[in-house]
Amino acid sequence: MNKPVELSPEGRQAAAARLRTLLAEELEVEIGTLQAELLLDQIARDLGPLFYNRALADARTVVAARAEDMDEALYGLQRQTELR
Repeated sequence: MNKPVELSPEGRQAAAARLRTLLAEELEVEIGTLQAELLLDQIARDLGPLFYNRALADARTVVAARAEDMDEALYGLQRQTELR
């Protein structure tokens, strides 16, 4: 299931504008809106999965920590008994 990273139209427009600004300020390269959107699409295809996978790894860490907390809380609810 390799669903491409998709942005809302507003997010896409803002990201392309930011990319144009970054290129102009940092590299002194002027590109148009279409070129910025094409570059953004390529970056999303190439780097999107990398960032997505990192986000999943971070989420797994959080979920594992919460699961461990819940497990400890459940052990804390156990009652002492001589019976097994």
